[in-house]
Amino acid sequence: MIYKPVITTIFILKLIMPASSLLDKTGVLKTLPKFKLIMNPKSYRMAHPIYKKTDIETIKKYHHEPEGWKDRLALAMVRTVRGGFDMVSRYNPETMNERDWLNRIVFLETVAGVPGMIGGMVRHLKSLRTLEKDHGWIHHLLQEAENERMHLFIFLTMRNPGVFFRVGIASS
Repeated sequence: MIYKPVITTIFILKLIMPASSLLDKTGVLKTLPKFKLIMNPKSYRMAHPIYKKTDIETIKKYHHEPEGWKDRLALAMVRTVRGGFDMVSRYNPETMNERDWLNRIVFLETVAGVPGMIGGMVRHLKSLRTLEKDHGWIHHLLQEAENERMHLFIFLTMRNPGVFFRVGIASS
């Protein structure tokens, strides 16, 4: 069952503009490979697309050029954060050794778990406040946070960070 406001929103958007122009201004979505869905009807989990390796290898990289000031601002913010993190982690693929790579990955995986946990908490509190169902989003977001935590634990078995690194993670 699809949530009623979603159906209404999709219907209104279809009236305003065709889906192809709404979702894909450049035609990139048409170039993506076809996939099949594997879904267990007895499971509460979402279906996962399964791609062939040959199809994945044919995907071309694409960069959307910024069109307005909002796009340019978002791109500048992403580049600033990425550049700052690269500078702090001394990112240089030619000179980095295993320890440097593991430090970088541990920090990224630590930060990657935050959005899912925050999103799940916010959805949970909203559901409690409005006394409405969440339709599975809380579980999905918390599952994503758990997935990132498992990635972190895998890399922590390879490298156990010291006190200064742990303080850096906690302060960020």
